[in-house]
Amino acid sequence: MESTQLPNKLTVEHVNPGETEILYREIFVERCYARNGITLRPGDTVFDVGANIGLATLFFHTECPGVRVHAFEPGPGPYAALQANVAAHGIDAVTTRCAVSDRSGTAELAYYPHFTAMSGLHPSPEEEEALVRSVMVNSGYPAEDIDAMVAEKWATGVPETVEVPVHTLSEVIAERNVSSIGLLKVDVQKSELEVFRGLSEDDWPKVRQCVAEVHDVDGSLQAVLSLLSSHGLATALEQDLVFKDTDIFLVYAWRYEA
Repeated sequence: MESTQLPNKLTVEHVNPGETEILYREIFVERCYARNGITLRPGDTVFDVGANIGLATLFFHTECPGVRVHAFEPGPGPYAALQANVAAHGIDAVTTRCAVSDRSGTAELAYYPHFTAMSGLHPSPEEEEALVRSVMVNSGYPAEDIDAMVAEKWATGVPETVEVPVHTLSEVIAERNVSSIGLLKVDVQKSELEVFRGLSEDDWPKVRQCVAEVHDVDGSLQAVLSLLSSHGLATALEQDLVFKDTDIFLVYAWRYEA
């Protein structure tokens, strides 16, 4: 973990410079969590599921001072940076080192120390290496740099197994007495559907808005869209340029209010 100054002059702790550059562009430049009418209000509660080093949490804090964030991240390196960044920037946030799914207990996290955003509960090293290459190509890295970086870091990074606690959203909502969620942000590497299935019928009406990165594997994208729609949320679908020619999409959802 080391410090870096972001282009917006904010200083953060991070794990990998390349990842931080990509995440910064998605979150702060392209504003992926503030499109399709997604807005925050002072006093909103935000759930940041798959927080990594906390750039989205930092964005929510700077975008709308007064929000309270519950940030969840299972990876050891990113979680340490997340804690440091929350403290350094005075963010009103509760950080939890855990995965979020449709059951509680423990699970084995496939953790990539050199590509932490690829870490998840459903590992496929070949697919993940191909995805890293696609994202780097779409981000403008020269082919020779991609080959060298992947060859060096993937050889030492295929993945470590880390046992992590697992909680459901409804379990957290009950334990923390959360009455409403202004925004549910989900970025969990192929576990999106399980995260949503961890919401009880009674808790769905508490969610006003959602932005989720969804991997369209075995019909997951349509399943997520259908689940959101069935609980009264309107939806929109985008694919960022960085994910061109991949199976990754951004799903936006919001609840029409009288």
